[in-house]
Amino acid sequence: MNTLGWQIGAFLIGASALIIAVYIGKLLNTTNKVVEKVYKIIDYNERHIHETIENVASITTYTEEIVSMVSKITNIMKVFRFVKRR
Repeated sequence: MNTLGWQIGAFLIGASALIIAVYIGKLLNTTNKVVEKVYKIIDYNERHIHETIENVASITTYTEEIVSMVSKITNIMKVFRFVKRR
């Protein structure tokens, strides 16, 4: 009876290890498919991605210029308010 319990335990551990191995295999296969799709999308849209990155850089430059101009206008308005109060 003792040997039978040990064999059942070993069988259950082996079966669970096999099930986990199959699950990990499926998970890695799915991950591989997703990565391949991402590579295909990036390869197909590489030119658009570069254009978008360049446009973001120019937008950032224009935004900095606008913020600078608004800051200058605000400072001028503060000076006029100061002069108007006197």
